[in-house]
Amino acid sequence: MSLLRKLFMGLITLFLYGTVNAQNIISGKIISAGNQSPLPGVTVMVKGTSNGTISDNSGHFSIKASKNATLIFSFLSYKTVAVPVNGQRLINVTLQESANDLNSLIVIGYGTKKKVDLTGSVTSVSGRELIKSPVSDPVDLLEGQVAGLKIAQSYGKPGDPGNNIQIRGLGTFSSAGSTPLVLIDGVPGDMSTLDPNSIESISILKDAAASAIYGSRGANGVILVTTKTGKPGPLTIEYDGNIQFQRATRLPKLLYNSAEYMEYWNEGRIREGLQPYFSQEDIDAFKDHPNDPVHYPNFNWEKFMFHTGFAQNHHLGVSGGDKKTNFRLDLGYLNQGGIISIYSFQKYNLHFSINSQVKKWITIGGEVNMNRQDITESYINSSNGDYLLGVFAQAPNYTPTMKLADGQTVYVARYSSEIGEYTARNPFEADAVGFNKTQDYTFVPQVYVDIRFNKHLNWYTKGAFTYGNTFNKLREHPEDTYYFKDSSYADNNFPVHEGVTDNSTENTLTSLFSTLHYDNTFKSEHHLSVLLGYDLESNFFRQLGAHRTSFPSDNLNEINAGSTDGQTTSGTANAWSLLSYFGRVNYDFKGKYLFEANMRYDGTSRIAPQGRWGLFPSVSAGWRISEESFMKNLNWLSNLKIRGSWGQLGNQNVGLYPYQDILSITSYPFNNLDPGVQLTRLVDKSLKWETTTMTDFGVDVDILDGLLTATFDWYNKLTSGILYQAPIPASVGLSAPTINYGKMRNRGWEFEVSHQNTIGQFHYGVSVNFSTNKNKVLQVVAPSIGSSTITKAGIPFNSFYLIKWIGIFQSQEEINKSPTQQYTPQPGDLKFADINGDGVVDSKDRVVVPGAYPKFYYGGTLSLGWKGLDISAFFQGVQGQYFYFNGGGWGFSPYVQGSPPTINFVKNMWTPTHHTNEYPAMYITGYPPVSGVQSTYWLKNASYLRLKNLIISYNLPGNIIKKIGFGPTSIYISGNNILTVTKYPGSDPERSTQGGRYSAYPQIKTYTFGVRLTL
Repeated sequence: MSLLRKLFMGLITLFLYGTVNAQNIISGKIISAGNQSPLPGVTVMVKGTSNGTISDNSGHFSIKASKNATLIFSFLSYKTVAVPVNGQRLINVTLQESANDLNSLIVIGYGTKKKVDLTGSVTSVSGRELIKSPVSDPVDLLEGQVAGLKIAQSYGKPGDPGNNIQIRGLGTFSSAGSTPLVLIDGVPGDMSTLDPNSIESISILKDAAASAIYGSRGANGVILVTTKTGKPGPLTIEYDGNIQFQRATRLPKLLYNSAEYMEYWNEGRIREGLQPYFSQEDIDAFKDHPNDPVHYPNFNWEKFMFHTGFAQNHHLGVSGGDKKTNFRLDLGYLNQGGIISIYSFQKYNLHFSINSQVKKWITIGGEVNMNRQDITESYINSSNGDYLLGVFAQAPNYTPTMKLADGQTVYVARYSSEIGEYTARNPFEADAVGFNKTQDYTFVPQVYVDIRFNKHLNWYTKGAFTYGNTFNKLREHPEDTYYFKDSSYADNNFPVHEGVTDNSTENTLTSLFSTLHYDNTFKSEHHLSVLLGYDLESNFFRQLGAHRTSFPSDNLNEINAGSTDGQTTSGTANAWSLLSYFGRVNYDFKGKYLFEANMRYDGTSRIAPQGRWGLFPSVSAGWRISEESFMKNLNWLSNLKIRGSWGQLGNQNVGLYPYQDILSITSYPFNNLDPGVQLTRLVDKSLKWETTTMTDFGVDVDILDGLLTATFDWYNKLTSGILYQAPIPASVGLSAPTINYGKMRNRGWEFEVSHQNTIGQFHYGVSVNFSTNKNKVLQVVAPSIGSSTITKAGIPFNSFYLIKWIGIFQSQEEINKSPTQQYTPQPGDLKFADINGDGVVDSKDRVVVPGAYPKFYYGGTLSLGWKGLDISAFFQGVQGQYFYFNGGGWGFSPYVQGSPPTINFVKNMWTPTHHTNEYPAMYITGYPPVSGVQSTYWLKNASYLRLKNLIISYNLPGNIIKKIGFGPTSIYISGNNILTVTKYPGSDPERSTQGGRYSAYPQIKTYTFGVRLTL
């Protein structure tokens, strides 16, 4: 063959080869099926390769691929779509929303897993779903969203909502606590410090199969927070900003008519056999001068102190990168004013992450989370009782301030003797004479390296350092007060700890974990995944405090300006470490028979050397029945899986070195001259962590690729070795040791169902979740009986233990025929049952009453959308929950420390002409026949249904945003806690603790107006 011919044939061969394997440029646009808006950030991959890109701000993409390739389009909360190229150059794709994509990756302990392959109880909530509700605290986003996860707020105070989080009930009744472990990108942290807009997803690990990989810290469940990272593609800028208006959800409607206030007070005193406090002349003077608010006020303290709070919230996100390196920067700012002027909160957030594939086999990266919080509140909250008590315990017949004859404005108060007990301080005065300011800083840098030896084996290592510092300054100074009763002007009679108190705490956490992960599929049928790991944590805590008095000026707030006479200081430090080895094995056959085993071997310095190591195992299995041949003809059934798990978990929060003997410095008892030390407590050297054994059975159903999904779980959670104070004779002379003895069980079920569909340009979704939990104490050293509660084996922990209230005495004849009551009653007083039939009502008639724990929790979401308009409503509630008023409560009991009665009480109380069984006759709190009996009268139904969030958003049409150069842009209005249905007579029924007093900062309802845009 001639040289020319060889050359010609070679060129022809190259041409044909190039034609077959040519890489065409394929472009297109990706939109959402629901509102037809463009989707930025969608990942577009060429199937079977590492070649990929993401869509830009307008939803456009461009990628090189051969004409026979297949493109995979994936995006969080949307169904993954595979589109064959088939020689096309233009491919437009419409993605369907789906929070239930079976192939979506769920974050689990030290890794991820396809949702369809889970054998444990795990619920994941995407950041896209979370930010639909514009709140400042990420914890609030989860409330009512996940079956088995209980979140309750104690109050609505800016910067400190008092959130209480539990997964599957009360984990323990000891000081070890029931709070779940929270990990932010694998590092222990506080979710409340994050900006919600920086969160990619949150996974809740509920059973032992999911949590055992965290061993001695997983007994109360685990919450995994994953923050956003950059993606390959052009520079993207996101902004989310809003303003908020806030009011209290519920405030008491108190009687602020001074004449009536005084008349009812006298009525209550006469009922107790006491002389009236107010003369008829005083009462008539108020009646005769309704238009003289200076001398005869009808002052409404509630309206004066509470107002509309204002907040603003801003978030800026910047991300971008190429195939090898990407980054993301999130900046957040929140400024929240309180519904009471002295309260305020500022929050600053910075989150930065960067990832770089420096070689094909190695990727390195890191991130930094920074948070600063500034909280200002009344100093009374720290040292002199509850600030809100001062609002609701004030009488209407005097005002916060008064102008004297010399023109000076003074603060007004009452003597304690006016009501016979300690009276609350004028809250307006409290605002002026002190403050309580806290600055909190958190700095968390992290770095990682991911080495991929081959497509089956990789080694991942992450190191992190957490630094936290909290500084609190408390300033108090005395203020002269004008006493209304006798027109005197003198020092106030409140215990003011005058001066400046500084307190600083510092906490550091050094953590390092490393995993080796092997993943392979053999013969296309056997899938095996093995994870081995090592984890190390070292914690250090330090506290320093100082106090000085006698400052030359009330305007000087730094501690060095005070006198050294009588100064006090304090300080402490502690440290502890945790060392762990862990592993996980996953195996599945053809994706239908699933098996998983976890193990963690923990050692903690908190516990004595002979018992500080423990093994925490779990096993789980699943069967995808829908993958069996006999089910394949059911095309509508996408997934039917049954699963079960068993495992053991630990709770290492047993205190710091409780096995060590404690010695106190003392003197020789005979002459007190020679110094020495003495033992103060007995200890149990064998003390170890509490252990939780959990069993879980579940069923997962998916119909028509997410059109309808349902999940059911039943669990049994047994906690043993609960820390308990051992009983010892008082003659020992030492504190009793803490031992592992208590035992408690939580058992319940959880159910979640959702349906979503798209019909043309209309889309809708409905989701509902229910959960129950039954708590029972199985073993205690001895029954513990309180004034209104009891803890003993066989009943729920801290059950109500009360005398049964059966009505109100209507006549003296009824009293004469009834069993002898604890206190001598009169018509209009409460009537109680003689349970044991001995003719006397006393402590022997107390009964265990249900209601300490709700019968069930529930939540639900309804969403509708058409074109660019979206409406979403989220409801949340509890059923069967009761709260005890502790024998009284502001907003319920009349004249608690002089507080006005509620209008509802006055209208519905018993009188000689109005016989009722709802409320007794008027009384002053402390009146024995009513307040002196711990009875079911004080037990009130706190079940509620709440419209937790309602949001209406509108996505601007593409032709409009294109003209102004924006990407997807939406405007929205939202309301939080805007409607509550309840019979509860006290404060807001959403509380994390018992009690009905209004003297805690009220829960707030919020109205928000905001905009989200992309550049």
